[in-house]
This record gives sequence, C-alpha cells and structure tokens, in this order.
Amino acid sequence: MFVRFHYLILAPWIVLGVPSQVFLGLGLSIILVIVAVGLSGTLARQQVLTTLASVGLLVVLVAGKVGSDLSRAPAPDTAVLLFEFVAVIFFMEASRVVLSYDEEAKELAGRGDDMSQAVRERLGKWVSGQLSKQGNLVAGALGLSLVLLVLGGFTSVSINQLSFSAILVLLIVGALLFLITQRREPETRSVRLA
Repeated sequence: MFVRFHYLILAPWIVLGVPSQVFLGLGLSIILVIVAVGLSGTLARQQVLTTLASVGLLVVLVAGKVGSDLSRAPAPDTAVLLFEFVAVIFFMEASRVVLSYDEEAKELAGRGDDMSQAVRERLGKWVSGQLSKQGNLVAGALGLSLVLLVLGGFTSVSINQLSFSAILVLLIVGALLFLITQRREPETRSVRLA
C-alpha cells in the first residue's frame, strides 16, 4: 500500500522543501497535479501515468535545486536532495513491480484451484523478492553516493575543474540510474519434451 500511495508523501516533501519563490508560489498546484496523475495511474493501473508522475517529481527536484541556486535562496542539504532523488527512483521502479503484480493477480482473480493458488503464492514471493532486491540496491547506491559526497567534501574543485566534475557526476548518476532501473524478471526455465 505504501508503494501505491507514495505520491502523497513524496510530492509534498520534495515541493515544500524548496523555497516558495522558486516555484512562483505554485507549489500547492504542483503537488496536486503530481499526486492526481500518480494516483490516477496507480488506481487505473496505467504505468505511463505513474512514470509521468515520477518523472515530474524528478523534474521538480532538479528545478528546485537549480532555482534555489539561481535565486540564491537557501537550499536543502545535498544529502537530503540525494535521498529524495534515490527515493523517487526507488518508488518509480517499485510502482512498476506493483503494477505488474496487479496485472497478473487480476488474471488469477476468481480462480480457486490448486494451480492458481500455487501461482498466486509464487507471484507474492516474486513481488516481495523484487521489492527487497530493489531496496537493497537503492540502499547500496545511497550509501555509495553519501561516501562519494563526503569524499568530495574533503577535496576542493577549482573553476578549471568544474566541467570535469560535472561530467563525473553525470556519469555516476547515469550509472546509478542504470543499476536501479534494470528490470529483473523471474527466470523462466524452458522445458524440453522428449
């Protein structure tokens, strides 16, 4: 249930964490739009809408950071931004898993035979396994990112090295996104008939 309704928590946390002048006082409207799109996608089992809401959260997160820097408004701590970013990515992938589960469980609805019960149990184990694997991967990515953040705090970057640092950060974020968003489907065994 938490995965299904995570927009109710993440959208206000991310948007209200940014000074109101950055979004020109439209923070509440942004929250309502993201929550409406995310919940309608979840309830209608439309992966496109849930992905759109999650991408909207990422855009708001990045726009809030850039807007805070440009307006010289006090910005949230970098570790908080990193945690928000990783949380959005985790819930975006968790929503895909839950929607896949819902789709498969819908086909099994109303069936009470032994085979359907066995499939239902395996499906439940698959969902919990996928969510726990994604949680472990996200925790590892967050830990690695925090270590890199601390190490980066000990070094100073001159103006000449800003482009190198930006490229390095983009590569790290790209690698983390790739690791986190790789779909892990259950392995299927091919049965060979003799």
